[in-house]
Amino acid sequence: MYGRRRSAFLELLLSLLSLVYRGAIFLRDAAYRLGLFRSRRLPVKVISVGNITLGGTGKSPAALNIASLFLSRGRRPLVLSRGYGRRDERTIEVVSDGSSGTILGPERAGDEPAMMAARLPRVPVVVGSDRYQAGRTAIDSFHPDVIVLDDGYQHRRLLRDLNIVLVDAADPFGNSKLFPAGILREPLDALRRADIVLITRVNSASSLDQLKRTIGRHTGAPIMTARTVPADLVDIRTGKTRTPDRLRGSRVFAFAGIARPEAFFSLLRSLGAEVMAVREYPDHYRYTRSDLADLVAAAADGHAQMIMTTEKDAVRLRDLLPEGVWALRVELEVLEREAWETALLHIL
Repeated sequence: MYGRRRSAFLELLLSLLSLVYRGAIFLRDAAYRLGLFRSRRLPVKVISVGNITLGGTGKSPAALNIASLFLSRGRRPLVLSRGYGRRDERTIEVVSDGSSGTILGPERAGDEPAMMAARLPRVPVVVGSDRYQAGRTAIDSFHPDVIVLDDGYQHRRLLRDLNIVLVDAADPFGNSKLFPAGILREPLDALRRADIVLITRVNSASSLDQLKRTIGRHTGAPIMTARTVPADLVDIRTGKTRTPDRLRGSRVFAFAGIARPEAFFSLLRSLGAEVMAVREYPDHYRYTRSDLADLVAAAADGHAQMIMTTEKDAVRLRDLLPEGVWALRVELEVLEREAWETALLHIL
């Protein structure tokens, strides 16, 4: 799906499956337009953060950015997510109540919700595949005045007051083909539903103006830009933190089990780390003690000074308490800060 070389037969097969997938999307959209499928509204404001591609575009950092903004303005935000990859996605779970400090592990919460709950201990986080019912439960329990819907662009059953779609500047649309031949969840025309298009990892854009023109052909929504900035390094076992400049000149062994690990490795290099070796795992990979032993041995063989992973991977490593493994925590910085904050706060 990410454009790796594949046989002509496999290319043909995936293209045929993409046609079936496109037909299903068309029928679903038509059902919503004709009222055959109904969208329901919650009695509080809802801001959706999502994308039209598979893989990471920075949705979780964007959701954290939005929730933090409302929290800083004295509001009561709540994060609502499906909790992809958890043990039973049909159940509604309170990942964090925003006060007690108790946070469910990724097996019951999903990786991203557990990570967001740890980063924002004062913000409740609730998960459920039916976001409307999960939202009702969240409202009854926590009385928020704004809900941040994580990865909600395709969840048409729940109406939203602001629809934000993220586009990764490093690889905006892959080969421009629909799943499974490409990374598109929806055709580019789906951008018409967006109220804001936020281009993330803007420093990685090969041609930002060209990307903006492409997006502008499919939507009249304002286009904003953002970059990923390092926040700190945290020792997964002890919670001890260091500033990101600790990476400069250090020999680093890096590993990640995320959709686009190369983006993480590139970020480490941009911070001055000498990335001497990397290890890639599937997205949402569940690490074992044997995996950790192999990683530590490989890092020692390469005389690495630090072992680095992502914040999302750190959530999955929490129960294993790895010694000497650090996670890089990042934040989303929107370059059009004033326009961004005005657009978000305006809905209240």
